[in-house]
Amino acid sequence: MIDGCGREIDHLRLSLTDRCNLACRYCIPEGAEPSRRMIAPAFAFEIVRWLSQEHGIRHVRLTGGEPLLYPDLIPLIEQLSALDTLHQVTLTTNAQALSRRATALRAAGLSRINISLDTLRADRFAKLTRGGNITHTLAGVEAAVQAGLTPVKINVVAQRGLNHDELADIARWGLSRGCVVRFLEVMPIGPLAHVVDRHLVPASEILERLGERFELRPIPGSLGQPATDYSAAAGSLRGVVGLIAPTTRPFCSRCRRLRVTSRGSLVACLLDDKNFDLSRCWDGRAIDFDRAEAMLRLAVEGKPAIGPREQSLTMLTLGG
Repeated sequence: MIDGCGREIDHLRLSLTDRCNLACRYCIPEGAEPSRRMIAPAFAFEIVRWLSQEHGIRHVRLTGGEPLLYPDLIPLIEQLSALDTLHQVTLTTNAQALSRRATALRAAGLSRINISLDTLRADRFAKLTRGGNITHTLAGVEAAVQAGLTPVKINVVAQRGLNHDELADIARWGLSRGCVVRFLEVMPIGPLAHVVDRHLVPASEILERLGERFELRPIPGSLGQPATDYSAAAGSLRGVVGLIAPTTRPFCSRCRRLRVTSRGSLVACLLDDKNFDLSRCWDGRAIDFDRAEAMLRLAVEGKPAIGPREQSLTMLTLGG
């Protein structure tokens, strides 16, 4: 697929559920009603099969909410990994339930895993996630490494006043376990757009803080990669850290993604409110491909050159 700006689209983020066992402050508004929405597994598989076999999607990331809460996760991964048109099936998780499932995920065909971890302090973790237990996530990281879901990527959302003082500590912890540690700026998404005003730590400051402890050297990136990677060295410790800066250093010009939400909506741009309801093309057994193709064409051709920052949905709904 080539969009209206000449970008090749070959990555899909598929949200399996709105459910989550945490309530991170940049993801879920205060007092929001918990959701129980899940995409039907047969529908999810048929969407990926169609987009992969007919339209060149090669990389699929399973997201949520929390995808480990999805009852049909293992059989869906087995189905997806059997598609010879896909190069990679990955997953993003908060790892609260990962320690007991990492081996099964690898056996099912999952290529690798991304884990959200914004702090190493138990008290901060509980505050940022509104009640999460950091012990479970740390155990999940260790289990993912042992299961071979590598390179395990740790995603850290840098937030002023909440964790900005421990970014280098998190990098050291992750690198010592062979993980790639990536630091993300907060984004102005939907009803939580104000988080940027309160907690943004810009890319320049993130690099400055990491540079105080590590020798950093840029690594050339692949097409469509949102992260800028750096080799990081401190004494005998070596590894890779990444920087994803959608707020101060937008990477719209190299975006190669589509999203499908757990509600079955096709979203071409994370920052654009336009979406197309693919669930209307599903009768419980098969996709009406004529209708789906028309929606896909409108979504891809209308993918904006620059995200207009007009998104009304939360990241929980869009898929993290």
